[in-house]
Amino acid sequence: MTAAATALTRFAHDFGIPFLLGQKCTVGDFVGEEGHRGISHGLGLVPELQDALERQYVDAALFTGLTPGPFDEDAGTLLYAAHELFAACHPQSGSFYARSHSFCEVAADKVSRLPRTLDPAVLLTRHLVVRRVFMASRTDVHLKWWTGAASFYGDEPPPRLMAWPGIRRVKVERLQSPMWKLCKTEGDEETRVARMNLLQLLLDISPLTRLVLLGDEVQKELPFSLMLPYKVGGKSASPLYLLESRDIARSVTDALLQRGAERAGAMLALAVLAALREGSSPYALRRGAEFAAHLFLMMCLVESVAPQSPETAPLRELLSGPDGPAAKTDAARVFYALVEAVFSLGDQGGLPVPAQSDLSREATQILTASRRVLGTEPFQVIAGPLARELARRLQGAGAPKAAAAQ
Repeated sequence: MTAAATALTRFAHDFGIPFLLGQKCTVGDFVGEEGHRGISHGLGLVPELQDALERQYVDAALFTGLTPGPFDEDAGTLLYAAHELFAACHPQSGSFYARSHSFCEVAADKVSRLPRTLDPAVLLTRHLVVRRVFMASRTDVHLKWWTGAASFYGDEPPPRLMAWPGIRRVKVERLQSPMWKLCKTEGDEETRVARMNLLQLLLDISPLTRLVLLGDEVQKELPFSLMLPYKVGGKSASPLYLLESRDIARSVTDALLQRGAERAGAMLALAVLAALREGSSPYALRRGAEFAAHLFLMMCLVESVAPQSPETAPLRELLSGPDGPAAKTDAARVFYALVEAVFSLGDQGGLPVPAQSDLSREATQILTASRRVLGTEPFQVIAGPLARELARRLQGAGAPKAAAAQ
């Protein structure tokens, strides 16, 4: 077996396979550009790694009815980038590598060269890899005993240091942190900047992950935007254009309802406000406004068939009245005001909404009660001006031409 094949096999068993399966993985030294070449072209050369990739098709089937694209060189590049990102998070990486941040910069360059696309199948494959970056965490163990102390980052202490805890007065502190947070806090400023830039690029190249993480804390640090920072086919693009795929739209909606439609909707509504200020594409504005209303309607529909569901808790808070919890946070008020703006504009404003005849009697009653609350002063002070601005900006806005073919 050649040295390159040996290195690939070790990478696959220590990191690649457990990372893809959501298990504990070992992050070794940086693999660098040479390692990238071996990983990106060798995913099919390690049988166990191929099995882990096949398992991703099962995960995809549990998420959506869409079949992912092949796990090719692009997926290998993302797997390589995840390893370099995590390797740069170790507190001692700067001690062994004077310019450890440069490994993240090289990985960022590789990610930035991946094809720009809105093909749902390709982006589903990317999401299956990139999502693991934001699901991963590291548990650090800090030990103190009568004669010393030691810290272990992502590793368990040796048993000898844990022995005789009463006599040696051993104190153990375990801290579990998401890897993306460690990217922000660990190491020197240059390395932190390089890591956060790589995280940003991973989200930009995987806009489906952007959508699924709406409302997640990570996108407070790496803010969600209606527009991607690149063009597709020479045209401006938005993550929301992926919702043209019904399979993707259903899957994203289900994921956001589980996280909390109010949290996701608030982040989406703030992105719509930012896009209005920045003069973004009217197509993206339309999709953002429509999706906010869609999330709200889905809460109404779920509550009508499954009252008191956890997914509809924000709706029940809204129905408690204009003085309830829904009106007490600015972000939530913006979300509900955007929903009211969409309903008030309706077809005349280029934002078609379901007719009452399209909804069940129970759903219609819930929607009517909700709109009575949204018509009160705490929400109308935002909804009125927002509706007027949306009407002005959306004149003549049709379907986004940059959307991928279904």
